Amino acid sequence: MIIRNFEGKKYWRTYIGGSKEKELKTFLEVQGTKEDNSECDWLEYRRIFTTYFNDVLHVLLSWQDLVRKLSILTVVLIVLSFKIQILFFILIGVLIVLQITRLNLKLRQVRHSRNYDLGLDIALSEIHKKTGLHLSKN
Repeated sequence: MIIRNFEGKKYWRTYIGGSKEKELKTFLEVQGTKEDNSECDWLEYRRIFTTYFNDVLHVLLSWQDLVRKLSILTVVLIVLSFKIQILFFILIGVLIVLQITRLNLKLRQVRHSRNYDLGLDIALSEIHKKTGLHLSKN
């Protein structure tokens, strides 16, 4: 499993090349046109692949942290508003939505981490076959 430590918070993706279309074009150019990927530049593919997944995971982890902090704040507000019933129930609803969001973000992060790990294994295996280099995942 790949573990990354990101500094700062990032709430929006930065696309390789500046847009989704340019990012897709970059991936397609690096992969080549043959079905067997014999034209693929695996070193460059590994570089843009890790850039893409690091960006995705950074965004997901940033949102997870924000939702966690909002959940804590909501619990504090629930305790403080215990005597005001309508506010209490509204905050309970907000907390439920935040927990569902947090679970969704966690599931997405786990899925992307698994895809990242598998994709990097494939890229490193192909780099080793083509060049003999042993590169680490990190």
